[in-house]
Amino acid sequence: MTIGSSAGQARLMAGSHARNEMGWLLAVAAAFLIVHIVALAIWGRTSASQTANSRPETVSLLCD
Repeated sequence: MTIGSSAGQARLMAGSHARNEMGWLLAVAAAFLIVHIVALAIWGRTSASQTANSRPETVSLLCD
């Protein structure tokens, strides 16, 4: 095997590794965003329902 072909293979593997790593990073970032969007949606729903349930009832002045 010649030195030139070894260097070429090393560069090819380094490029492949970088693309593979970038793919994993993008997948993790996408999963992070999806989880947080779902969590915010759930949190917003529970906050809205708690606010609706915690309204004080109005009492009429005509009641004894």
